[in-house]
Amino acid sequence: MKKSTTFAITGITLSTLVFGLFSTTHVNAVNTITTTNTSGQALEIGPPVINLRADPGTTIKTTISLRDISPTSLLVTGEIDDFVANGESGIPKIILDDTPSAYSFKSWVTPLTALTLKPKEIKSLTVAINVPKTASPGGYFGIVRFTGTPPDLSGTGVSLAASLGSLILLTVNGQAKENLSVVEFSASHDSKTGTLFEAAPIVFTERFKNSGNIQEEPAGLVTVKDMFGNVVATLGVNQPTTDILPNSIRKYESSLDSTNIGNKILFGLYHADLSATYGANKQIITSSLTFWVIPYTLIAIIIAALVVAFFVLRMLIRRYNRYILAQAKKRK
Repeated sequence: MKKSTTFAITGITLSTLVFGLFSTTHVNAVNTITTTNTSGQALEIGPPVINLRADPGTTIKTTISLRDISPTSLLVTGEIDDFVANGESGIPKIILDDTPSAYSFKSWVTPLTALTLKPKEIKSLTVAINVPKTASPGGYFGIVRFTGTPPDLSGTGVSLAASLGSLILLTVNGQAKENLSVVEFSASHDSKTGTLFEAAPIVFTERFKNSGNIQEEPAGLVTVKDMFGNVVATLGVNQPTTDILPNSIRKYESSLDSTNIGNKILFGLYHADLSATYGANKQIITSSLTFWVIPYTLIAIIIAALVVAFFVLRMLIRRYNRYILAQAKKRK
C-alpha cells in the first residue's frame, strides 16, 4: 500500500460525501456547504464543486471556505488528488495512489498551506493552479481534500479523522476534442427490457459515452408518439444537467408514468425519439425505438371469461330446450 491507513479510511468516507454532489448537483451550484463530523473533528466546506476555465500558460485561483464546527480547535491540512468516473451513475472514484491520469492537474497546484481554525471560525484558502503553456485543451479534474485534527495530536500517530473536499473541474481553453455518442436507448417495465409491455410506467434508459477529452453536459428530450403520430408525452433527459467525464459512460433514465400521461391508458404501437445536444457547438445526437403496449393479461382474462360465458349460455339454452320439449310431451 502506497499511502497510510488514514487515507484508506478517508477515501471511503469522502467517496460517500461527494456522491450526492457530483451525481445530483450541477457543477455551477457553488454555494452548497458540505459537512463531515468524525470523533468530534467537524468541518464545513464550500463550495463542494468548482468549475474553472483557463488559458495555457496562465495561473487561475479559486477560494475554498472552511469552518470548524467542533468544540475544539483544528489543524486543517489539505492535499490534491485525482478522480475518475466510477461506474455509470456519476459517482466519482478518488485515486489515492500514484496511478497516472491523463486528466490530472495536481502537479500544477501551488502547495497548500495548513490552517488552524478555532471553534466556529471561518477561513478561506486560495488554491492556485499554474496551467503550463504546453497544456492541451480539454478537461482536467481533481479534488482538494481537507483533514482536521486537534493541534496537540499533530505528528503523534495515525489519525482516523475523515476528510472532505471540493471537486474541481478545470477546462483548458482551446480546440478540445468533443465526441459524445448514444450507446443505448431502451425501454423497460419492472426492470425488464423489451418492446412489448402491458402498461405504464415505462422507463427509458439513455446511456451516453464520452470519447472526447473534455467533460460534457448533454441535455435533451424523449418524445413519445402513438401510432397516429400524436405526441403522448415529452420527457426530459439529464435535466438539470450533470457531467460526463472523458472516457466514461453515464446512464440516465426517463419515466413515462402518471406524472406525464395522467390517467391515460396506453394501447397500441408507440415511437420514442431521443434528441440531445452537447458541446460548445450544440451538436445533436439522436436515437429512436418502437414498442407495443398491450394489456395481454387482461385481454386473455376477458377472452377466457367470454369463452366460459359462451359454454355456460349454450348449456343453459340446451337445458331450456329440453325443458320445453318435456313440457310439450306432458301436454300430449
